[in-house]
Amino acid sequence: MSGSDEEKKVKKLKKEKKEKKAKKEKKEKKEKKAKKEKRSSPDDSAPLESSKKLKPSDPPPSSPSSPSQVCTLLLFYQYISPLWSPSFHKQVLTHITETGKLHNLGGRMRCAREGLNCTLTGPKTGVLSWIESLKTVDPIFNNTDFKLTHSLPSGQNFPKLNCFKVDEIVNYGLAGSRAPDIDNTAVHLDPKEYADKMKEKDTVIIDVRNYYESQIGSFSPPKGGAVLIDPKMRKSTEFPAWLDLDSTKKKIEGKQVLMYCTGGVRCERAGALLREKVEEEGLGVKGVFQLKGGIHKYIEEFPEGGFWKGKNYTFDKRFAHAGVKLEEEGKVEVLGRCECCGVEWDRFRGKRRCPTCGVPSLVCKDCNDRDERGERKLGKDVRCKLCVEEGVHSKQEWKRREEELMGGYEEKLKAKERSKKKNGKAPEGSDPAAENATSSSSSSSSNNPQSNPNNVAVSVTANVTTPAPNPTNETRLWIGNLNNKKVTPSNLPTILPNVKFVQWTYGPDGVSFKGFCFVEMKTSEDAARVKAGEGAKVFGREVKVNYQKKDGKSSWPPPNAIYY
Repeated sequence: MSGSDEEKKVKKLKKEKKEKKAKKEKKEKKEKKAKKEKRSSPDDSAPLESSKKLKPSDPPPSSPSSPSQVCTLLLFYQYISPLWSPSFHKQVLTHITETGKLHNLGGRMRCAREGLNCTLTGPKTGVLSWIESLKTVDPIFNNTDFKLTHSLPSGQNFPKLNCFKVDEIVNYGLAGSRAPDIDNTAVHLDPKEYADKMKEKDTVIIDVRNYYESQIGSFSPPKGGAVLIDPKMRKSTEFPAWLDLDSTKKKIEGKQVLMYCTGGVRCERAGALLREKVEEEGLGVKGVFQLKGGIHKYIEEFPEGGFWKGKNYTFDKRFAHAGVKLEEEGKVEVLGRCECCGVEWDRFRGKRRCPTCGVPSLVCKDCNDRDERGERKLGKDVRCKLCVEEGVHSKQEWKRREEELMGGYEEKLKAKERSKKKNGKAPEGSDPAAENATSSSSSSSSNNPQSNPNNVAVSVTANVTTPAPNPTNETRLWIGNLNNKKVTPSNLPTILPNVKFVQWTYGPDGVSFKGFCFVEMKTSEDAARVKAGEGAKVFGREVKVNYQKKDGKSSWPPPNAIYY
C-alpha cells in the first residue's frame, strides 16, 4: 500500500469517527430534550383538568421565536339536531381520529350522536387544516365557533390524541329520551349584552361549572343588580337534580336567569333543561340567557376583567388565566385559598384530589413541597372547601349525600321515561276503550269534565262555583299538561271560556303542539275561575294552571298571538 493510500484511509477513518461522534451527541441531545418535555407534559392516563405540571413559582414562559417551538390551541363544541344516525356517527368518529393523527394533533375529543366537544393542540397549519376537513363532514361546522389561540409555548401541546365515543358531549346523565330539546336552549348574549343584563334587578346568575372551578374565579355582579347562585356541584350530573329542588325553584321564581360556564357548552344543555322545566311546570321565570362563548369570550372582550374576578379555570395546559391586561400588569385578584394552610392561592397543581369526594385539591407550593419531602404529609384531614363546609369527613358520608340528592330525581326521570314510552304506544292521554266506544253521552255529561274526559273538549270551569284567589288581578295564565294530540287553537275557547288570545307553542318541527300555552283572559275574574278549575280532566289529562305576572320585559301580546 502506498503512502498516499495509507493517508487517505486514515483521513476516512477520522471522518467516520467524527461523524459517528456528532451523530451520538445529536441523539443524546434529542433524548435529553424529549425527557425534559416529558417531565413537563401531563400524564396520559390522567384527566386533562388534573394534569398540571408547571410550578406556581415558575414565571410565565415567553413566546418562542421559532415557529417549530409554538403551538395552537383549539376549543370548540357543536350540538347536532336532529341527531346523527349511528352509522354516520361512526364515520365522524373515524374521520376526526384519522385526520387528527394526520395533522399531528393532541388533546381530547368527545364524539356523540348529539355532536362534538373538543380541546386540541397542534401546529397552526395542522389545526387549521383539520378544521377545514371537519367542515366537509357536515355543513353545520361552517357555523361553529372555533376558539383559536396561537403562538403558545410548545410545552402546552398535548402529547397524545384521545377520541372518546360517548352518549353526551357533556355528561349530565340526560342522554337519549332524557335529553331536553337542544333547539329550545337559552337566549345567547354576547359579552357586552351579558354585562348589561348583570346590572338589572330581579336577575340571578347561575354558575354552571363545578365548585372547585368557581373557587379561583367567578362573576361579581354590580350592587343592586343580579344575584350570583353557585349550585356547588362536584360534577355536572348533579345539576339536573339541583335544578329540580324546591329551594332552587324558589330562588329563580319571578327572575331573569343568566347562566355561564367556561366556553358555553355546559350552558347549552343546562339552559334547555331549565326552559323545559319552565314550560312543563309553569315556573314564573322571566327569561333564560347564557353567555355566548363563555368566560373565555368575556375576558377577551373585557381584558381588564369587567365584572369577572379571579381566574378562569381551563381544561387545557394553560390551566387558568385572567384578562390579558390584568395578567400583564400583575393585577389578577386571588380568590382561592390553600386547603392546607389557608394562604391565598389560585393554582391547581399536581394530581392530589380531595380524599373524601375526589375533586382536584387546591394546595399551595409550600405545602405540596413539604408533602413531597415528607416533612408534613397531606393527610385525610386536608379536604376540599366544599367537604369542609358540608361537614363531610369520609367517602361514605359523601356517597350518602350524593344518593340523597340524586335518588329522588332518578326515580322522577324513570317515571317520565315510562310515561313517554307508554304515550308512544297510544295517543298521549287517550283511553283506547273510550276511543272505541260509541258516542252516546248526553249533553249534560259532555259538559262535565269528570264524566267524559277523553273524547270531547270540555270546560275546565264547568264545576267551578267560586273563583280562586287572584290578589294581583292577573289576566295572563300558563296552561299546561294539555293533550298535545287533541287540544287545538280551535277548541281552546271551549276549554277556557272567555279566553281573549293565546300564544301557542310548537315543537322543533314548527307543527306539533308542545302541550302548554300562554293565554290572556278577558278579565281577572275569568282568570281566577280558570285557576279554580285546575285539575279538571280534558281529553284524559289533568290541566295545570298558573298565574303569569306581566314583567314589562317580554312582548305581550306576542306577535304570534291567536285572537278570539
